[in-house]
Amino acid sequence: MPKCGKFKIHHWAHKSKDICDPWWENESEWHRKWKNYFPLECQEVVFKAAQTQEKHIADVYSPKGCVIEFQSYSIDPNEVAARENFYDQMIWVVDGVKNEFDKVYFNMSVYQPHTNDLTLRNIKWVGRSKLLAKWANATKHVYFDFGTDVVWHLINYDGATKNGQVKAYPKQNFVEYFGGKYHT
Repeated sequence: MPKCGKFKIHHWAHKSKDICDPWWENESEWHRKWKNYFPLECQEVVFKAAQTQEKHIADVYSPKGCVIEFQSYSIDPNEVAARENFYDQMIWVVDGVKNEFDKVYFNMSVYQPHTNDLTLRNIKWVGRSKLLAKWANATKHVYFDFGTDVVWHLINYDGATKNGQVKAYPKQNFVEYFGGKYHT
């Protein structure tokens, strides 16, 4: 049912909490923008485990057969693991500008390519942010969106040494690869 009040952003709400997902969280404008790159029939797709009847709602189930979860808020590592186990074929897209200095720290940390591939970069994390460390143990692919026309794939990261590698992909190519339509 539509919620169109004066103080909160207009949104849709369920008539009953019976169909709500325990993994549900408020959606930011960033989250909605990412979901809207994909057709409506790919958004908010319900998955149900055959054995346990456990039910969850994926942000996007792409035409490529992959769940895409858009994460704007901090998430507990146990919930990351639970979602990865439940969905199996999935990726994460993480809001890299949710915290004030993450984008600044990222730009200061990325340095020259170590191969002929100019999109593959080494990283030596600087600053107090734990953005990469929080996602280093994910078992599925993690991509960061720092509000530019590029998404950065976290290839590896060692929280102890703060060293790792990332690879840049044009956001338009990324969205289109997964069956969406990129629009600014």
